[in-house]
Amino acid sequence: MDAQNAARGDIPLTATLAQTGLRIHPGQFLLIGLDPAERSRLEADLPHIQGDFFQYILEPDVLTVLVDRASWTKLSHRYPDAKVEGPLAVFTFTLAMDWEVVGFLAAVTGLLARAGIPLGAVCGYYRDHLFIAAAYAGQAESILRQEIEPQA
Repeated sequence: MDAQNAARGDIPLTATLAQTGLRIHPGQFLLIGLDPAERSRLEADLPHIQGDFFQYILEPDVLTVLVDRASWTKLSHRYPDAKVEGPLAVFTFTLAMDWEVVGFLAAVTGLLARAGIPLGAVCGYYRDHLFIAAAYAGQAESILRQEIEPQA
């Protein structure tokens, strides 16, 4: 059971969980809600966003941005009507997964749901990410590490 087969969904979900790692991104993050008309302004501001994790999603009624707090602090004056949630911690599952993997997010979010931990989830091309209120981050990390990095 190697990581490549796990990533393709060729082995049971429990093995996929055991083969991924968990990365907690440094610093705090914020979830920002902007008017979709702000898209051009946000895209012009992209060079000012620091860190190694950033995502935005455009929907008809909102432009959602997940960004590190330090970057947002420098840009927030340009978006006076922004809605802001946070602080948040961003967790990344390190195994690059094929789109054939079934149930991975359901499994990890289910673990946290049973503990009463609210979260959001976003997907990159290869990896899945969770954003969790800072107040719950330590508990969430303990639960996930126990499941995906079991003690020998």
